[in-house]
Amino acid sequence: MNAPAEFVHRFDAEFAGIVGGAQPEWLRKRRRQALARFQHAGLPTTRQEDWKYTSLAALERTQFGAGEGVGQIDVPVTALDRLNAYRLMFLDGRLQPEWSAIRDLPEGLILMPLEQALLESRPAAMEFLGRLTEEGEPLSDFNAALWRDGVFLELGRGIRLSRPIHLISMGRPGGASQLRHLLVLGEGSRATLIEQSLSGRQGVQLTNSVVECVLGAQAQLTHIAVQEEDDQAFHIARTAAQLGAGSRYAGLSLAAGGALTRHDIVIRLDGEGAECILNGLTLGQGRRHADHHTFVDHRLPGGISRQLYKNVLRDRSRAVFNGRVRVAPGAVKTDARQVNRNLLLSKDVEADSKPQLEIFADDVKCSHGSATGGLDAEQLFYLCSRGLAETSARALLIYAFAAEVLTAVADPAVSAALDAWLRDKLEVSDER
Repeated sequence: MNAPAEFVHRFDAEFAGIVGGAQPEWLRKRRRQALARFQHAGLPTTRQEDWKYTSLAALERTQFGAGEGVGQIDVPVTALDRLNAYRLMFLDGRLQPEWSAIRDLPEGLILMPLEQALLESRPAAMEFLGRLTEEGEPLSDFNAALWRDGVFLELGRGIRLSRPIHLISMGRPGGASQLRHLLVLGEGSRATLIEQSLSGRQGVQLTNSVVECVLGAQAQLTHIAVQEEDDQAFHIARTAAQLGAGSRYAGLSLAAGGALTRHDIVIRLDGEGAECILNGLTLGQGRRHADHHTFVDHRLPGGISRQLYKNVLRDRSRAVFNGRVRVAPGAVKTDARQVNRNLLLSKDVEADSKPQLEIFADDVKCSHGSATGGLDAEQLFYLCSRGLAETSARALLIYAFAAEVLTAVADPAVSAALDAWLRDKLEVSDER
């Protein structure tokens, strides 16, 4: 048996247990079809253009099982715990109700396990599950076959949540987590979702998650993904969003852990005047490899998109930014900008940047750019001349470079928590 086939068959027993459980027959059929596609395709390789900078060979060689005992788990405390949020905790891809806090939900908000929503035949769950994830994308098919748990969120028309929804995912050494989330926002509604991935203990683990977001006209979603797993972890994520007329999606992706991480983000601006903000940051050290891969598809007139991805790289770490913007025929008055900036703090790091524009319409404003360099020596000298130790001065300059990505978040409380999180990661004092 070759290596790709062997990797697929390691999950045969888990798949049999999943399809043998309580679920609609149409979902079993869909799972079997997804597994068959994954078995046919196998894991992506560097021979494929979209994966040329990111090899999954190490993932392919790794054995995964059910993980070690629950009693071994320690839940790290982070700055995001300060938020007054609805919290749902997942362990190895399964919701842990006793560790979650989702009481006192406002009228007009449905927040429940995705599988429960499907068993209850919730119309929005039935209509939109799987609609935005492309069939034949191997890791999405892997997730479609094997997800066990996740969240279904539905907001009624005009409902604006005052508290964020905080999803915390933890994995145990040796475990593989498959999470699936579906968000449906009605016309004029507003919400903030935070996905945070942590490690309870050091050790090899896999997270493969898919999030689908459907925004009605004038809806607003702020979606924050924070990945800070152990440096032996593999983390693969895919976010797909469909934007209605006048809606706004603001995404922030923070990668601060893992041996290998990849976040694919696909945004479809399906309504006139839709707006998309995508910001991302990689904090690379050791031999971490982080890949942000985006596709923003402007389909109708008047769409706006902004992308800002930054990488701070030390030691022998590597970061990839591959951003593609497409302007469809007829999508006039599109305004799309894309920027990638890399801060290199040692000679052995690597930053790969591939911004792309595909424009099939006239009367548009589109631009992209990429810049790579080290710390500014004059700025460093200036801060040291004002009494800062060189270590503190360097940390402050790195923070100033990185913090710009946080502008994607408008909520003051969430922004402050993320700023504290970033300062903790960069060991910068929060005295102001």
